[in-house]
Amino acid sequence: MPDYLAHEGLEHAEKAHEHLAGTSDPVLRYVPLVAAALAVCAGLSSLYANRLSETMLLRAQAAVLDQTQAADTWNEYEANSLKAHVESAAQVLTSDPATRRQLHAEEGKYRKRQQPLMVEAKRLESERTAALSGVDALEVKKFDFDVAIALFQISIVLASIAAMTKRSPLFLIGFIGGVIGLAFCVVGLLR
Repeated sequence: MPDYLAHEGLEHAEKAHEHLAGTSDPVLRYVPLVAAALAVCAGLSSLYANRLSETMLLRAQAAVLDQTQAADTWNEYEANSLKAHVESAAQVLTSDPATRRQLHAEEGKYRKRQQPLMVEAKRLESERTAALSGVDALEVKKFDFDVAIALFQISIVLASIAAMTKRSPLFLIGFIGGVIGLAFCVVGLLR
């Protein structure tokens, strides 16, 4: 969703104020004030939604880095496993006891390296999973703010149309839309 600029909503409020000069409808007198308040809410919601997007991107990048490091660690684990198998096979093929002891020592060295590598790879995979879960949670939160921004924008337009046509029911619908937008903001903040 594109950034919402608060000055766009304030322009709507100014135009509404001009159209309502001299109106006798007490409800419509509040159109400029409500439109301005909705514009501020839309601007702040847009700013917060953008910050959520940036945080989601950073966490997704961290997840990719953790996944890459985990894959590298698993590759190193497998390489040590292969080397240990080669040393084991070589022990079977040699008849010299000294060479056999040396090959057995090499095999043990490679086997010892595997356990810490496995622990590290699993830790990195766990961090990747946590980062991705964080991205999912932020995406749900951002959706709430995106809906709120859309509701604020629609409400500002309805209030402006109400001012131009001098129809208070449109203003009330816009006001209700703004209140629902505020509810989405509160839900998004509490998630």
